[in-house]
Amino acid sequence: MVSSIPRLDRPVLIVFSLCFAAACAIHVTDLWQHGWLAYRSAPLPLNAYWTALVFLDPFAAVLLLWQPRIGLALALLIVASDVALDLFARFYLRLQLRPVALALQLLFFIALFAATLFGRRTGAAPPTI
Repeated sequence: MVSSIPRLDRPVLIVFSLCFAAACAIHVTDLWQHGWLAYRSAPLPLNAYWTALVFLDPFAAVLLLWQPRIGLALALLIVASDVALDLFARFYLRLQLRPVALALQLLFFIALFAATLFGRRTGAAPPTI
């Protein structure tokens, strides 16, 4: 599977990495303000997943820069699962999530997905270091 993930240009990877770093900062802030498992209005599995993002987001950010193909695969997995779970939480569980944050996550997923498709279609060159 990893070999089917395209290579993207370095500036694109840096932008994606910065987005993950920003997401990590939000989760760290939530943990700082509300303690471990900060999302108490959510069921425990969802709360644990959102808390785990404090580790997964920076891991994806680093991998995007050091191992771009693996990082992109992980980034897609994280963002797709996060968007799916956030939509589930918002519309099925009726949790009050920030609409702007949900919209930004969806846009980020679309950008990651589009970059992946574009990279596969164009056979983008490996990133330069």
